[in-house]
Amino acid sequence: MRAVMAPEPGGPDALKLVEVPTPEPASGEVLVRVEAAGVNRADLLQRQGFYPPPPGASDVLGLEASGEVVEVGAGVTGLSAGDTVMALLEGGGYAELAAVRATQVVHVPANVDMIHAGGIPEVFITAHDALFTRGRLTHGETVLIHGGGGGVGTAAIQLARLHGCRVVVTAGSAEKLARCIELGAEVGINYNTED
Repeated sequence: MRAVMAPEPGGPDALKLVEVPTPEPASGEVLVRVEAAGVNRADLLQRQGFYPPPPGASDVLGLEASGEVVEVGAGVTGLSAGDTVMALLEGGGYAELAAVRATQVVHVPANVDMIHAGGIPEVFITAHDALFTRGRLTHGETVLIHGGGGGVGTAAIQLARLHGCRVVVTAGSAEKLARCIELGAEVGINYNTED
């Protein structure tokens, strides 16, 4: 199968389309035919050689993707061949097929297209974990989100607002702050011009 890898660390020109073995889903995994994959900061760092995949993970780039389940490994429940899903991967999203733990896969809602679904998992799961699991944010509280104009920041704004929280953000430009306000932030601070 075809996959995108960076055999040597570098810029975008380091990316190569290569042939790699087709993965097989292990117990607890599903095999997904990738339709779209996100490109986020961790992917860029991995391409540059600064963020190695975890031990045992695929060397193929791509930490989030959307597509169709084509095979289900032993012990997997709640997912079937033909399901449209989005997934957070340890690697392998920039390929035609990716094996991923079923616990890191969710169905794509009917109102989300596959292109957008390919870029949702990394930022929204990271933002949700930071706000609610680690930060224990609850309804009615105020949250300060630094870097509100970035991927995780914009996801955090939306999640916090959906949970009835007041959102204050920092960002480095008037344009980024305007977008944060559109997404639901109530207060925006430009850290380049304001204290």
